Amino acid sequence: MKVYILGSGAGIPIIGHFNESVLVEEKGCSYLFDAGEPCAATLHTNALLKFYGLKTIKNLPLINIYSIKCIFISHSDVDHISGLPMLLQVMHLWQKRGDSFRFQPDNSIRLYLPPEIVDIFRNLPHISKRFTLRYNLHINPIKEGCIYSDDLVKVLAIRNSHVKDGNSFSFILMSRDKRIAYSGDLGNESEIAHLVNEYVDLLIVECAHFSPERLCEALKRLERNIGMVIVTHIHESLYGREKDLERMFSERLNCKVIVAKDCLKLEL
Repeated sequence: MKVYILGSGAGIPIIGHFNESVLVEEKGCSYLFDAGEPCAATLHTNALLKFYGLKTIKNLPLINIYSIKCIFISHSDVDHISGLPMLLQVMHLWQKRGDSFRFQPDNSIRLYLPPEIVDIFRNLPHISKRFTLRYNLHINPIKEGCIYSDDLVKVLAIRNSHVKDGNSFSFILMSRDKRIAYSGDLGNESEIAHLVNEYVDLLIVECAHFSPERLCEALKRLERNIGMVIVTHIHESLYGREKDLERMFSERLNCKVIVAKDCLKLEL
């Protein structure tokens, strides 16, 4: 199983810390969690360069966008959905290259959204009045519990308190032998406990809405249930301090902690 941190920043992005987006790849199939800007470019640059016989960029992933089976959006804050319209359009436009550029087996992709923005994205092609999608987009409102399963993975949605007047979710992705928890944005660090009440091989956790010290204290109480931690969606005041933060976590915790920058790749 491979994990790509496509965007690791919070509400104010910079180069190296673009908006939140995480891709999990399992046996040739991919699952995208959040779609902050510019996830379409990050995902597709090397595939486009390779297609035209150009040199690929070393630090960017080489992903087939049609390997993506599902997109899961944790909540409707702009930094988590800003790249989604462009990604849906790129998936549409790139299909002009031929029949091999399709979602398998039936050219369909599933999009899971907080209920309050479902109608916005259902109407998006009509609002733009520019195109009818070349693929089948199945849009589903997220409810707490198991929201998706296939032959490779199962995905659970867990409600959190980040959004006071709407819906906000964290996710658990489970394969046959791995379990990944993705926090999205949280109301407070105590909600991490809901994600690791069973052992997780990897916890992908934000650090924009509480301090690294508070996050560290929360992880210390839970680390027996955590194999590894990726700290992402970091507050802009933490940009450039990644190595200092990793040292702090390593001094206080027994589990391995990586503070992400964009295009971090991890293999479980």
